[in-house]
Amino acid sequence: MLAFGNVNADQRLHSGDVVLVPLQNSEINTEFFYKNNLITTINKNNKHYLLFGIPYYSSVGTNSFVFTTQNYEKVIKLNIEPKKFGSQNIKINKYKKKSQELLERIYSEKREIIRAKKIKYKHYPDINFMIPVEGIVTGVYGTQRYYNGKKGNYHNGHDIAADTGTTIYSPSPGKVILTGDYYYNGKFVMINHGNNLISIFLHMDDIHVSEGRNVDKGEPIGTVGNTGLSTGPHLHWSVLLNNTYVDPLGLVKNNKVKLDN
Repeated sequence: MLAFGNVNADQRLHSGDVVLVPLQNSEINTEFFYKNNLITTINKNNKHYLLFGIPYYSSVGTNSFVFTTQNYEKVIKLNIEPKKFGSQNIKINKYKKKSQELLERIYSEKREIIRAKKIKYKHYPDINFMIPVEGIVTGVYGTQRYYNGKKGNYHNGHDIAADTGTTIYSPSPGKVILTGDYYYNGKFVMINHGNNLISIFLHMDDIHVSEGRNVDKGEPIGTVGNTGLSTGPHLHWSVLLNNTYVDPLGLVKNNKVKLDN
């Protein structure tokens, strides 16, 4: 069986945006996957949708995204418009040549994050996010970054500078699925807001929550810091949908696009 959903022609979409894909009544209890990654299901005004994050490297023009279940495929066609994300040069004094021991630590931490992303928390998420900390925006989603003159990955989150010790709040209810003090992340908290909608908070000074604990929207989860590979006190906040980094502000502004059936 093949089902299609097509976005309205007047809706403008870009890489990193979030879209709502309506579900039929027969699909409500079905798990959908995109490239083997679970797609978040939400309940909005007693209607069910898939909450899909458009991958950053999607091509400009019409894209067909194939959602799979155990029994069939659902194909969604989206028209992606070009967007200029800009660039940013960053000097990191903490950077150093990595020893074999350090490389092994980094690989181990990466595996722990991959495992945490696969932890299921079956709960419909609250997708009206709040900003997790007050401060000055110093980095936005999608910017091409250069570290000490060398091209790096695109910026996958939203940076907010604030004094060390400033309280960070959970932008939405959820379950803490991982915390730690990693080489790149520094002290961090990873929250599954439900059905694999995930937030990650990096470079913290203190962590106030523990793994496995449920947190409320607006509950303190820690404080701003300068730990890990960071250039100054700030919060780096990333959001993942279908294992794809999306612009966190798309959820704060409730800037989601509804597809036609």
